Amino acid sequence: MIPFKKIAISMFVFGLAGVFVACSNDDDSPGIPGGEGRLAISARATYNPMMSGQGQKTTIVELSSFRVNFSEIELEYDGIIDEDNMYGSEDDIELKGPFEIELLSPTPVTFANILLPNGRLEEIEFEFEKNANPQSTLFNQSMRMEGTINGAPFVFWHDFEEEIEVEFEEGGEHTIILNDENGITIDFDLTAVLDATPTVDLSSAVDGNGNGIIEIGPNDTDGNQALAQAMKQAIKEQIDLLDD
Repeated sequence: MIPFKKIAISMFVFGLAGVFVACSNDDDSPGIPGGEGRLAISARATYNPMMSGQGQKTTIVELSSFRVNFSEIELEYDGIIDEDNMYGSEDDIELKGPFEIELLSPTPVTFANILLPNGRLEEIEFEFEKNANPQSTLFNQSMRMEGTINGAPFVFWHDFEEEIEVEFEEGGEHTIILNDENGITIDFDLTAVLDATPTVDLSSAVDGNGNGIIEIGPNDTDGNQALAQAMKQAIKEQIDLLDD
């Protein structure tokens, strides 16, 4: 049986324009009796703009940016293969960030490529946290969206700090690490949030202070706090895990 509960893994991180990442300070991955496989972790946001609204009110939403900040990523195993080629006890892998990621990209953004012990993955946990980089547009925010509502510029942001857990699909192609190359994508379905969620109606967003920008945040000056809370909750509910 492998005698550890939490393992800090050094990461091979891809250099990406506009993506700020920091990795674990560990110099080497621990020796794994049961062998290792590689896992690439990516993230993306999907949005297919549609015209939606109630009655004669029609809202056209276009997005130009959607950024998130994760303080850490944790992979939870259902069992790790030990030196006897048997599944051992549950173990966790922790990847230290922060990971600041622009999700509106033509292809998923790969922000970590790591060696992992062979075993069966159960879930991934990522922690939203306020960005601490004063040079970032995400400074003091954990999530930020920019775009237009009927042509008027808008910004949605939130500073919530919360752990989100997403389970791997049982029997999925990349659920088991076994001396091979694997990939997973954290998917944010913004189409479902903005065009199919009854609690999120951007036609109700207002530019309360008249500065030309519709601000939607937990303490914005435009009066859209309730909408910000609804958007945050809807986004959390539309996060899924995809096999690459």
